This record gives sequence, C-alpha cells and structure tokens, in this order.
Amino acid sequence: MAVVGCDAWVVKLDPRLLNDVEQGVLGRILSRDFQGVQALREQARDVQVVGRCDCGCPSVELEPSPLRPKSDQVGRLAPVELEVAPEGDEPPGQIILFVDDGRLSYLEYVDYSDSPPESWPAVERLSVFQRQ
Repeated sequence: MAVVGCDAWVVKLDPRLLNDVEQGVLGRILSRDFQGVQALREQARDVQVVGRCDCGCPSVELEPSPLRPKSDQVGRLAPVELEVAPEGDEPPGQIILFVDDGRLSYLEYVDYSDSPPESWPAVERLSVFQRQ
C-alpha cells in the first residue's frame, strides 16, 4: 500500500494502542471542531496502530474499532493539521490526518528534509491550523 505524501510503503505491525505521544498528537488535531469530529474523537479512544511507514519516520496506519461510529467528515484529509515549529536548522513540518470511509486511517508526519524525523515532535512545538 503506497502512502500519500511519502515515497515509502507501510509495514504491517501487530496491532497496538497509540502510545502517549501519538495520542497527544492525534488529540491536538481532534481538538478543533469540524464536521464529523465527534465520531473521530470516539474512534480515537481505542484506535490501534496497525502499520508504520518504512522510511523511518513516525507516521502510522490506524484502525479504529468497527464498533465506533463512522464520521461524516467530508473529504479524505481532515480539515485540521498541525504545523511543526522547527528546532535549530531543521525545516518546518506538518502533521496531517487521513480519514477513509468515515474512519481514522493514517497519521502522517510530513517533513521537508532529506532525512525523515525518527520520532514525533513534542506537543509544545505543534500549532493547530484549520483550513477553511
């Protein structure tokens, strides 16, 4: 499965819950109100990580419980993203959320450097940006 915005592939993992950092990042995106966000918040309560990007970045494939309600969010890309404040010489980045068929599907760290980051940035470095 090719990942949008990344030239790598998804490596399947044994399902696991989000770690604290991933939960904080996803929570920041879902902190703003937009169409369908309440169902996405419900899904985020016990969503599992089922894959990761093989380029070495922290991007993860998500699989929510089928028991959680589907979102009526319009479009594949959530209308809220996070901008990553650069540290030192590093370029800025973004974190975007994909929703497929009303379900959380992929949390991606978009980076504009030659070598991808190996971990999620600290939540304090993230600003929320909502597209109109």
